[in-house]
Amino acid sequence: MTIAIQVERQREHDRRFWKDLKDAVAPPEPSQKDGLIYWRERILYTILAGGLALGLFALAPAIVMAIKEKLWHLAILNTMAYLCAVGLLVLPRIRYKVRASVTLLMSYAVGLYVILSVGLLSGGPAWLFAFTVLTAVLLGLKAACTALTFNGITLAIIGWLIGTGQFGESYTVFSTLEKGIAAGAGFMLLNAVAAISVAVLVRGLQSTAQREKAATDNLKRERRHLIQAKENLKSEIDDRKQAEELLKDSELKYRILVENANDAIFIIQDDLVKFHNKKTEDLTGYHAEELAKGPFSSFYHHEDRNMILERRRRRENGETPTNTYPVRIIGKSGEELWVELSTALIKWQGRPATINFFRNVTQQKKLEAQLQRAQKMEAIGTLAGGVAHDLNNILSGLVSYPELLLMDLPEDSPLKKPILTIQKSGEKAAAIVQDLLTLARRGVAVTEVVNLNNIISEYLKSPEYEKLKLYHPNVQVETDLETNLLNISGSPVHLSKTIMNLISNAAEAMTHGGSIFISVRNQYIDKPIGGYDDVAEGDYVVCTISDTGVGIAPDDMERIFEPFYTKKVMGRSGTGLGMAVVWGTIKDHKGYIDVESTEGKGTKFTLSFPVTRKEAALDKPMMSIKKYMGKGESILIVDDMEEQREIASGILTKLGYSVTSVSSGEKAVSYLKEHTADLIVLDMIMAPGIDGLETYKRILELLPEQKAIIASGFSETDRVQEAHRLGAGAYVKKPYILERIGMAVRAELDETSVSSQ
Repeated sequence: MTIAIQVERQREHDRRFWKDLKDAVAPPEPSQKDGLIYWRERILYTILAGGLALGLFALAPAIVMAIKEKLWHLAILNTMAYLCAVGLLVLPRIRYKVRASVTLLMSYAVGLYVILSVGLLSGGPAWLFAFTVLTAVLLGLKAACTALTFNGITLAIIGWLIGTGQFGESYTVFSTLEKGIAAGAGFMLLNAVAAISVAVLVRGLQSTAQREKAATDNLKRERRHLIQAKENLKSEIDDRKQAEELLKDSELKYRILVENANDAIFIIQDDLVKFHNKKTEDLTGYHAEELAKGPFSSFYHHEDRNMILERRRRRENGETPTNTYPVRIIGKSGEELWVELSTALIKWQGRPATINFFRNVTQQKKLEAQLQRAQKMEAIGTLAGGVAHDLNNILSGLVSYPELLLMDLPEDSPLKKPILTIQKSGEKAAAIVQDLLTLARRGVAVTEVVNLNNIISEYLKSPEYEKLKLYHPNVQVETDLETNLLNISGSPVHLSKTIMNLISNAAEAMTHGGSIFISVRNQYIDKPIGGYDDVAEGDYVVCTISDTGVGIAPDDMERIFEPFYTKKVMGRSGTGLGMAVVWGTIKDHKGYIDVESTEGKGTKFTLSFPVTRKEAALDKPMMSIKKYMGKGESILIVDDMEEQREIASGILTKLGYSVTSVSSGEKAVSYLKEHTADLIVLDMIMAPGIDGLETYKRILELLPEQKAIIASGFSETDRVQEAHRLGAGAYVKKPYILERIGMAVRAELDETSVSSQ
């Protein structure tokens, strides 16, 4: 063990000793007792400690002197007094009043002993004077009065002893009774003033201390109350925070529900939008600032507005009108939308309001209208079929017998003209019956492979068209017929009549002249297209006939295909069955019809016929197939539509290529990691997954020299052009035609061969 450790242990031992001594001797802290008692104990402690410390210097000489003078009683008394003081100091467990009383009596005894031993002109009177003052300090006013009484009696006895000569030596100062009384009275007066003053001061301090203690206690109680209030407030704040967090969580959940709802949700107060979700903006097309400007009733269709406001008024008056009903609104683009409106009364910021839900049912209404239209046309067709059957029997005589009668009549017979009139009337009636059969969808036999270009070209060379031009000389007809048009399956007669009816109606809609534009093209539709009819995806031959005439009124649009519904003069411009025949013919050919019209600007009819891959009997190739035959090169076809993969594979296999097909861009990339292909035929639009452009980019990362051609049902887009910039070859528009795709593949492969030489 080192010396430093021993020294440190000794120091720690000394510190503990002195601390224990202080705890044993020193009075308790004021927090444990009344303040005045504490300070009295401190004063007593100071008197004893100071007296012992200073008395030690006086005790030693006194004992030495007493021993030399053989005053043994004085030595014993001094020693006992000192030891008594030590006991009073080191034994704080003795009650304070006992220790204070003993200490004061000791001071009194010392003073009396000094007077008796030395005389009045010693320090004895000072000890008696201090006895009363210290009594006032340590024990209070009553004890001070008692001490004064002790001093008075003591002085009276000493004065009597002096007067009778029994005190020992005589004092000239007290030679007469009057002098003795005066001296004693002066001493007592000063002693009383000092003692009483100190006692009163101490009592005042005690009263002040008590008031201070009461105030301190009140402050402590207030502090405890404040602490308790603080704890309660903290607990309340914590509860409120927890409630706010729960409220925030609840609000967040409802906000997520509202913002992600498939319905438009909004709150109306005073006809102004106070709250709305994102779907409300998406549905109406208006931004938040535009919706807030209001009034919201202005967004309703003018025919529905009064009904909606009336129901709202009834609801606010306590009535219970229907809460959910269909209405029309006008979007920002001017489009008319059908929505299902659900509404309920609520309180918003303490005032009445309504919460409203819009569910877009435009497509549903459209489908319902299409279904109703189809059912109506089917019912009318059934009726027309029955009527046509009966009329055919009646008309047989009107059409056949006039011809027989005319064969027997001479040329100059007056009956010939009436019979010819009857015959023409019968033929017109027969044509109407034929239209009724078409409307009844019993007159079209779709058995031939036809080319719509030929149908249109033949009509434009027909006598009917020449007659139309004669009646409408100011009408110009323009055509745009796609070369290499795909074939369709249909009836040439009915298709020709459909084209004739549409062109005839277009010409009659332009009384002061105008233009008719006829276009025919191949089109591949990736996604369903909405319109008067919803066109499903697939390959189509699309015929568009548009004019610059007066247009069709919105109210008439829904009825233009109904039989006998016409704005023309009946009997002067047809039978009223023309558009009904068009509708029936399109449906018999499994096609679709769409109509767009603006009053004062014109009308456009779009007819979509599904293509057939069969060859027409009269079709002749425009180019020798040998020019684009394959030589066994490997072709990879990438297309998400199985039918398109099969068509392209069939064509290219027939042309002599080795063909592999995959259904996505990801599969194409995986395939080329393990195999090679001389050329890729890449569909541009594929879903789900990566599209053609992204597929081509990933393939170029693996094979920078890989050749490809692009295929799509749409016109060239920015993404197609970007693929060209990356190195892709020709753009082949769907639907596939043998010559077109064969030439594109051959040209790209030949260019590759030339480049590699």
